[in-house]
Amino acid sequence: MVKGETSIPATIIVVEDDPRMGHVLARHLTRAGYAVSSAANGSEMRRLYRHDGADLVLLDLNLGAEDGMDLARELVGSTPAAVMIVTGRDDIQDRIDGLDAGADDYITKPFEIEELLARIRAVLRRHAFEASVHDAIQLGTLTLDPSAMSLSDTSSGASLRLTETESRILATLMRQHGRAVSRAQLLNREPLAPEDRTVDVHIGNIRRKLRDGGIHTLVIWPVRGHGYRLRLESK
Repeated sequence: MVKGETSIPATIIVVEDDPRMGHVLARHLTRAGYAVSSAANGSEMRRLYRHDGADLVLLDLNLGAEDGMDLARELVGSTPAAVMIVTGRDDIQDRIDGLDAGADDYITKPFEIEELLARIRAVLRRHAFEASVHDAIQLGTLTLDPSAMSLSDTSSGASLRLTETESRILATLMRQHGRAVSRAQLLNREPLAPEDRTVDVHIGNIRRKLRDGGIHTLVIWPVRGHGYRLRLESK
């Protein structure tokens, strides 16, 4: 678990077309405390990310019909997830292309699992630090500015104002994109009495502002007995 301030385990998607290698990676990552899911290609990875989100994607470059380098560029350009390329392609130009595509790290096979885990920890720490020092949070065409307490959509030009608490709750949900977040974590208050519905009231107000402001791609779903999760959906 490498999330520092939160008890939510970091989520990793392993994109590997070799089932044996994918299984080995998933087993070691699970033992290290991460929440892991596996995909054999880009289509499966996109489905997993839309459903659960991810803090980090471990990406092989050799994925059959789809070039992993293109997938790396897509991830960097459209998601807040960290990207680590894990591949047998050890040519220096491949390394340069991978890092130029925006990947956070590039490691070649074969490798020692302890080195991979150390690199994962470093990448996740770096992303956590960047998230803590940069105000703006971007998800698709949406940008949340917590300091200005505003949410804007570049595709439609829509913009709306939030209260400080609404902005903080929405920031947490956007950073945890796709994952369930408890009511206590959303309020940053432990413990939280079961009958305390403060978060539900704020979520209701956020949903109303999203609807009235014409931002329909950001959907907040309840997670029964726990809290909420946020999904970015297509129009």
